[in-house]
Order: sequence, then structure tokens, then C-alpha cells
Amino acid sequence: MNRRRLLVGLCAASFVPSTARAQTAPTVHRIGLLAPGHTPYIDSVMSSLGERGWHVGQNLLVETRYTQGDPQRAEAFTRELAGQGVRLILTNFTATAIAARRATKTIPIVMLSSGFPVEGGLARSLARPGGNVTGVTIYAGGGVLFGKFVQLLHELVPTMRELGVLWGYAPPSYTDAQVAPATEELRRAAAALDLKIRFWTTGRGSDLGDALAAAVAAPPDALFVTAGVIHGMKEFGRRIAELAVSRRLPVLTDAISPVFHLAGVLAYASNQRARAARVAYYVDRVLRGANPGELPIEQPTQYELSVNLKVARSIGLTVPQSILQRADRVFE
Repeated sequence: MNRRRLLVGLCAASFVPSTARAQTAPTVHRIGLLAPGHTPYIDSVMSSLGERGWHVGQNLLVETRYTQGDPQRAEAFTRELAGQGVRLILTNFTATAIAARRATKTIPIVMLSSGFPVEGGLARSLARPGGNVTGVTIYAGGGVLFGKFVQLLHELVPTMRELGVLWGYAPPSYTDAQVAPATEELRRAAAALDLKIRFWTTGRGSDLGDALAAAVAAPPDALFVTAGVIHGMKEFGRRIAELAVSRRLPVLTDAISPVFHLAGVLAYASNQRARAARVAYYVDRVLRGANPGELPIEQPTQYELSVNLKVARSIGLTVPQSILQRADRVFE
């Protein structure tokens, strides 16, 4: 190329219209998602991220990995995601966040939902986590929520004398010490109402068969089914639902889960839309450079009471008007 042609080309390049330069492809940020299985809740998170300017396929790429509730798989997936250069990792459930943190102390971890982050060693405190983990927690410190579950079931079934609990916050994902404030509150609330309470732990898929058999052998008057790594998975939720419906057991859940839709009469859980908006806030802050250790872990402030009248009718249960009048959502 002669010198004159080169100079002309350089001059032309220097006068490219500003609108053309502005159309440069945006930077795409890659993030990871670790969860036991698919949850519709993530759709609400993505929608809230869109409101903050983050759009999947445009400036955001989500690498999804389903752990099936296996902590070792979660660790392996975390290392895999780290090798792909993700900017942050979203996790569902405390146990998943704990497994991810064992694999990385540097990549920010944002919890979609967790139960016991401080008790599990993920943060020094809710106000100042101090590490690479932040996000949303529901049950930090135990608290009155578990007493509320017992009271709601007693209001639903005033004749209840024995309460069964399918306890998903169990080893290997949770230690007994982590969840002690919650189990103690359940026992305290049951004792205050002169109820006998039985716990059947279901931390592994292999635990479920024995737990369901025990529930059949000593049938309770009502059943509280917690969330947890196992209970949120459709195949296990379906087995729980089959037992509850066949035994005509009134069920309360602490999440709008497969169990609730199939067999739950009541659910008392944090407002998913509000929680998704807060998760989107954390993702936005971290992608823009915030230190996760300086972002306080938040607890929900909005809770919803949901009533599944279809299930109630199928087991011959009349839901009291006192509950219906307070319900935020009624499923027909």
C-alpha cells in the first residue's frame, strides 16, 4: 500500500460518526448459577435483573449447574465455573453456598436464598459478612417464624394433638448445631400448645423412604414439610405429596414448592418477587465492583400466607374463615 492511500484511510477512520462507534457490542458478564435443580424463582430474579439493565444474551451470560443436592458436585461445579471466568456465582440454599465457598474464597457468591449463613460459617455477621458471600437469608438465628408455622397448623386443625415434621434442613447439607435455634423454637411452640412433635430428617434422598414409612407407622394429625435440598426436587416432592394426600394429612410448607402445589393446604413464605428484587440488587452491585464482604446479608420483610383450597377439598378439610380472611393468595 502506498503512503498516500494509508493516510487517506487513517483520516477516514478518524471521522467515523459517533453513532456508529456507540454501537460497539456491550461487554458480556458471565455468571454462574448453582442449585439442586430447576426452580421457577430464578425467572423472577432474571426479570428483576432486566429492570436494572442486565439482559441474558445481551450483556449477561448465565452458566447453570444443577447439583442434585450433592455438596461434592457443587464444589466441582464451582471450580469448573471459576475456570470459565465467571464474575460471580448465584447459589440456592445455605449448603450450596457452603460447598461453593470451599472451592473459592475470591469469586463473589450471592445467595438466592439461604437459611443459616452465619451459623454455617459463611459470614461473621449479617451486617458485615466479611468474606466473599452475601445475599438473602430467611432463617438466620432461628426466630419466631418456626413458632408461626406451628400456630398456623394448630389454627387450621384445632383438634391436632400430634405434629409431624419432615425436616429437610439436615445432614449432610446442614449440621444439627446450625439449625438448633429453629428446631428448639418448633419444640417450644409445640409444647406451648400441648402438642407432641415428631421429627423425621430427610437430608438425603435415601432418607426419604424411611421417613415416610415412619410417618405412616405413627401417623400425625398434620404435617409440616420444610424446604431443603431434597424437598425442592420434583421427584421427592411427589413422593411426599402422595403420602400426604393418601393419608388425608393437612400439610403446611415454608415455600411455594412442588409439595405445596401437590399436597399443601397452607404455605407461609417470604414474598418471592420482593426477594428476587433484592437478589438482583446484590448481583448488580457486585457486577459494578462492590465488595460482597461489605454488603449486609438481608432478611425478608414481606411474607405471604397462601391457601390451596383445591388440596383442602380433596382431603375433606374446611379451611377456617380466620385463615382465609388473612390469606394473601388463594389457589382454587
